[in-house]
Amino acid sequence: MVRSRTRLSLRTGIELAPFVDILFLLVTYFLMNATLANNPAIKIELPKSDSSQAAETQPLIVLINQDNQIFVNDKNVPLKELGKTVNDLIKDKEKDQVIIRGDKRSSYQMIISVMDELNKSGVTRFNLATDR
Repeated sequence: MVRSRTRLSLRTGIELAPFVDILFLLVTYFLMNATLANNPAIKIELPKSDSSQAAETQPLIVLINQDNQIFVNDKNVPLKELGKTVNDLIKDKEKDQVIIRGDKRSSYQMIISVMDELNKSGVTRFNLATDR
């Protein structure tokens, strides 16, 4: 008995079926996101405002220079008086925001001390400013 051998052919090339599937999924994804972004489900018209100014308050900025001196509103403030000064300037401690702008050459301990003083005075929202 003689068996006939079948030759296996090696396929070289790129399978197109998985490639087409992935392209179809990507096109579907981008089409769905594009249509959802442009068409909100509920269309509303906002009323006009009588006042031309926004009610949002500007954040209070605490500066720490390279010599570890603290400035609030361009006024040099000692660390011990920072809490009282900030309390005098901020109306709502939970909503108003304080931004700490520390010089990159100022000590890390001074920035932590300023954050501690702000916490002691009741300020709950503060951020550290950085350059990009």
